[in-house]
Amino acid sequence: MTNIAEKEPEGGGKHRLHNVRFYTIKPQGILSMAYSKTSKCLALSRQVPVIELWNLEHTPYLDLVIHLQPDSPVESLAWAGNRLFSVDLTGKLIEWDLTKLKPRYEHSPTGNALWSLDVNPAETEIAVGSEEGHINILSIENDEITYKSLFNKQSGRVLCLKFDKTGTKLVSGTEGFVRIWNVLKGTTLHTMTLINNDVIVWSLQVLSDNTIIAGDSAGYVTFWNAESATQIDSSRVLDKNVFALAVNETEDRLVCTGMQPPLIRLFNKTQIRREESTSERWIKFLQRDVHKHYVKSLVLIDGQIFSGGLDGILTVTSSEKLRAKFSQHAPFLKGCVASLAISEKLLLLRYPKSLHLWRLGSAASEDKDKITGWAQSLGTSEELLLEQPPQKLLELNVKGPNFIQASAISPDANWICYSTLNELRIRRLQRDPLQVHRLVEDLPKELQPASHIIFTKQERLALLHPQSNHLSWFDLKEDRVVFEYSVDLSDHCKNTISHLVVSSGGDYLVAATSDQIISVWNLHGKQYKHLLNLPRHQARTTALSMHEDLPRMVVAYANGQIVEYDLVDRKFTCETEEYLIPGTRYYCISGISLDPRNPNVFLVHNETTLYVLERNDNFEPKEEVIKSKTKKLSKEKPSSIAENSKSLTLKTKLLRQHLVHVSRLSPNELVNVSISTNNLLAPLPTPFQRKKFGTK
Repeated sequence: MTNIAEKEPEGGGKHRLHNVRFYTIKPQGILSMAYSKTSKCLALSRQVPVIELWNLEHTPYLDLVIHLQPDSPVESLAWAGNRLFSVDLTGKLIEWDLTKLKPRYEHSPTGNALWSLDVNPAETEIAVGSEEGHINILSIENDEITYKSLFNKQSGRVLCLKFDKTGTKLVSGTEGFVRIWNVLKGTTLHTMTLINNDVIVWSLQVLSDNTIIAGDSAGYVTFWNAESATQIDSSRVLDKNVFALAVNETEDRLVCTGMQPPLIRLFNKTQIRREESTSERWIKFLQRDVHKHYVKSLVLIDGQIFSGGLDGILTVTSSEKLRAKFSQHAPFLKGCVASLAISEKLLLLRYPKSLHLWRLGSAASEDKDKITGWAQSLGTSEELLLEQPPQKLLELNVKGPNFIQASAISPDANWICYSTLNELRIRRLQRDPLQVHRLVEDLPKELQPASHIIFTKQERLALLHPQSNHLSWFDLKEDRVVFEYSVDLSDHCKNTISHLVVSSGGDYLVAATSDQIISVWNLHGKQYKHLLNLPRHQARTTALSMHEDLPRMVVAYANGQIVEYDLVDRKFTCETEEYLIPGTRYYCISGISLDPRNPNVFLVHNETTLYVLERNDNFEPKEEVIKSKTKKLSKEKPSSIAENSKSLTLKTKLLRQHLVHVSRLSPNELVNVSISTNNLLAPLPTPFQRKKFGTK
């Protein structure tokens, strides 16, 4: 690997693009959400047993995923500062260790299914509601969970709970009733009856002026005075099931949503004057039609509405603008979902419980001449006819509740390796005829579950073990896997490693963690040495790549910034402004593909668009940027902005639907994997059809 020449190579930038549209995952509905102001983290649970942690400090970014025990999806979530709590139908209250992504404390307050929980404003107590009508109060002081009190039993399951602003009262919602409790004594202060005993209270909010807001199964939002337990107002906002309510920090805007119709409706607190008297009323303000299926949960964060439901899509829209753009984040699998065997043009796709191996299609002969003689300018595109369509060759499935967290196929198409949460499997792939043999004998004990699997061009295999942050290296023989050595990354990467890249020549290793650390190692045979750490960035690392023939790495951050760093000269050779690409304000950059023939061309993508960027020769870094990059990367040599540092210019973009992966098949071929919205929603019931004005 050599440094860049003074005169950069010409050409490059012209590519064939394989559009893979047959990758489809089953949508997993969103059940609950909770937001932490302290860590700016949105936690959400799904119908499958996972908890997703989205970092919202900049552009929304899926940072971490906690995998739960089978058949234990979380019903409700709550934060106390940086501490995350959950309850599920197995009867467990769990506090989560967000570094190890494992339970920190487990508690079974009643032994019955748990439906709801809430943390008091002082963040010293937590209330839990159960299937049998019990409400437990537990202390979470001193970094522990201890039992404190049990309220008088009520009839029916407790589906929602909410402390008042003082923490001395607790409001609960059940079938037919809203109750106000004395937290200290555990007794009922008031019981409010709904219009019918079979109406279920799904959601609650308690305002600082002692107003209780309840959403129910009849589609009503009802306002109560908590002091006198009298009804102030009631409005039917939906035809059926108001599942979620949220209010802003100033408590003058209310957001509600639910089942039929699946609209998000906003209400504004307005002063109404009648003659000499003035009163406050909640008046319908706006509505958002951004979901086709029912919405189960929403939160209101800094004027933005985050909502999700049956379709599993996390939707973000404004609560203030009359006409607002919205973004939709599909329920992707965390990590890489596709892997290429370049020599045979094979594509391995990862699903939650299976792997699919495909052979990519090829262009018709008359269109191949267009490729070699293509003289169009940068940014233009043209569709080619397929002579050979894509062909599915193989499907590998895992049994039971196992989840495939990582997979890869070797560049020569001889090996397939995949890992569940509990075991790792490696298979030998033979062609003509196609056969797959699983290796089970004489396997090294170091073949343990891995979060990242990398095959190198040097016929080696690297496995990252997430529990210890050790990287194990293996040599691939004809029908054997031989353990070589292990690299301990934990000295420099103490948190979860989110991105891992090995350079094309196998001489550099780059790892990025969830706490904004990017570390680089030199690899020489079985010898390895920590080279440097990049200056810690304010935003999360969302994409990482290395040039094929240059000792340079390219990093994208959640604030839309892209930087290029030279590992030999230890200088930033390219740096953009934040949100250079306007679309990165809504979707973070999730992948970077570099052109081996022209290092001045950068291809980056987010969920909706593939962008082509070109290095800009006329760029002068700002003074404050230079200062921010003068921290020492190592004891020997500081980092700085190179004198000839450059920025990037957006040349063109290609729109896509839910783009999940882009990788290079050859110097002039790219493969992009995307999920169409129609295919994503196809397994779901028919969307609710809302009658519109002027139609029957």
